[in-house]
Parts: sequence; structure tokens; C-alpha cells
Amino acid sequence: MKILITSPEAYHARLREAFSSSQQRELTPLFVPLIRTERMAKPAAMESFLRRINTFHYVICASRMAVRVLAEMLAGSPLANTGSPRLVAIGKDQDALRQLLHVEPALQNAEPSLMGIVRALTQTSEFKAQSPMCKVAVLLPAFEGLPVPTTITRFMDALVQTDAQIESVACYQTVALPQNSYADVLRLVEREQPQAIALTSGGEAHVLARLLRFAADEGTSVHLPIYSYGPYTTRCAQEAGLTIAATSTAFGSFDDFVAFLNHVFLC
Repeated sequence: MKILITSPEAYHARLREAFSSSQQRELTPLFVPLIRTERMAKPAAMESFLRRINTFHYVICASRMAVRVLAEMLAGSPLANTGSPRLVAIGKDQDALRQLLHVEPALQNAEPSLMGIVRALTQTSEFKAQSPMCKVAVLLPAFEGLPVPTTITRFMDALVQTDAQIESVACYQTVALPQNSYADVLRLVEREQPQAIALTSGGEAHVLARLLRFAADEGTSVHLPIYSYGPYTTRCAQEAGLTIAATSTAFGSFDDFVAFLNHVFLC
């Protein structure tokens, strides 16, 4: 049974591993990325931030890609000195902090989501004691060809409301699949005949909504159930006009998502 996976190519290796390590292997992923993540040619904001990194109390990496860009641009510079910030990542992205930057993540028990990080941050005694003076940097993508997902806008709004000093830093970009590629995707779907679609982010949801509208306009409507990585992705999908068949309630890793998909289709 084939399931169309719309995540960017940067996630495919981890998703393939999750599918191959699953005890149930009847599902076959069909990777059709609707967004791509890429380095910026001139990451001026990131370069400015790195010159001031030790002035921040916390640095929140909004994705694994943000962790990778941070590690690459630091190029081995140590973060273990006294003035270093505490680094924060979502769920399994904490492993990337350990592997690439050799630091132990802060807020390790936070719900694996951006809003989970806000809640965990505001509950720490240090933050409560000095929130107006606390400086927090957030490493985010810039978006090209699609709106900023509400997972990010709501997260940033929640951070601002804490009264801490918040700085957002664009460290890479997320680019939408161009419309001139939609017909190729539809031909692939027709040929491969997947039975469902799996979303892993709000950005994918926005592009999928456009793709499905394009298909309808072309008279080749696609009617496949759509499954979501978690409640935050589902909310973005619904705002984009998509109907979600089911949402994973465990969203800490791609292993969780594959287990959810297996349960939906095979149990």
C-alpha cells in the first residue's frame, strides 16, 4: 500500500529509516516533496546573530535544519563557555544538538512542538525570575512562495507575550513547489496510485491545498484521505481548506508518525 509523503527532501532519510524499522512494513512511502528547504546565499541575519550569540540566554532552533545551519556556521566554535546560551530544539531534533554541536539541550521534557517549548520555558524558575531581561533568539526559516504557517506565527506571538526580549533570525529558507510542477506531480499520482497522503508540516499543507485546487480546475480531482503528523499541522491544514482524515496524537518523532499510519491502515 502506497502513501504519498509530502515532506521536504531533508526529512526523507529519517522517514525511510522509520518505515524500514517498523515492525509492519506493508506501507510503501512515495516521496513527493511539496516544499524544499535550502541554505540562504547570504544569511546576513544569521551572521549578525552569531556575532552576538553569547548575549542570549536561550536559542530556540525551530527545526532540525536550523540546528544544522547553526552547526555549520559555527564551524566548530565552542559553545561550552560560561557565557553560552542554552540551546533548545523540538523532540528528536534534540539529538541533532547533541551530535552536531555536542551540547545537552535545555527544556528536554517540553512537548515536542513550538508551543510546548513556550510552555516549558515560562515554567522555568530562571525565566520567571528575569523574564523582562531574558534574551531569546529563535532560528526560523524564511518562506518563499507560501505564507508563514500559523504554527510559527502563534508561537512567536506567545513568546512576545512573555515580556522577554525576543529576536527572530532567518537562518534558511523554505520554498514552495512552483505551480509549473503541479502537472508533473498529478501525473505521478495517477501513475503510482497512492492510497493516502501524509503531511508533516503546515507549509506542505498550504502547497497541497493549491495543488488540489489546480487538479480540480484541470478536471483531474484527487480524492485521497489526508493524514497529519500532529495537531499543529492539522490546524494549518484546516486553515488552508483541507479536510484531515486523522491526526497523530504522538508527534515526537517520525517513528511515532509511521506507527500511527500503520495503525490507521493495518489495524
